[in-house]
Amino acid sequence: MSESEHLGTLTRDLLANERTYLAWLRTAVSLMVVGLAVARLLDPGHIGPLVAGILLTAVGAVGVAYATRRSRVAAALIERGDIAGRDSGRAMTVVSTVLVLTVAAALVLLLLL
Repeated sequence: MSESEHLGTLTRDLLANERTYLAWLRTAVSLMVVGLAVARLLDPGHIGPLVAGILLTAVGAVGVAYATRRSRVAAALIERGDIAGRDSGRAMTVVSTVLVLTVAAALVLLLLL
C-alpha cells in the first residue's frame, strides 16, 4: 500500500469515527433535552416528572462522557492500525440495555408518581 493510499484509509477511518462520535453526542444530548423538558414542563407540582427528568438528563450526561472516551480510544487504535481486532458488541449491549431501562424507568415514574 502506498503512502497516499494509507493516508486516505486513515483519514476515512478517522472521519467515520468522528461521525460515530457525533451520532452518540446527538443521541445523548437529545436524551438530556427530553429530560429537561420532562422535568420542567410536565406537571411541575409532582415529583415524578422531576425525578424522571433528572434520570434522563443524568444518563444523557453519562452518554456524552462515554462517547467521548470511546471516540478517543477508537482514534488512538485507528492511528496505531490496531482497530480491526476490537469487538464492541458487549459494550453496545450494555449501553442499549441501560438506555431502554432508563426510558422505561422514566415512563414508570411519569405514570405512577
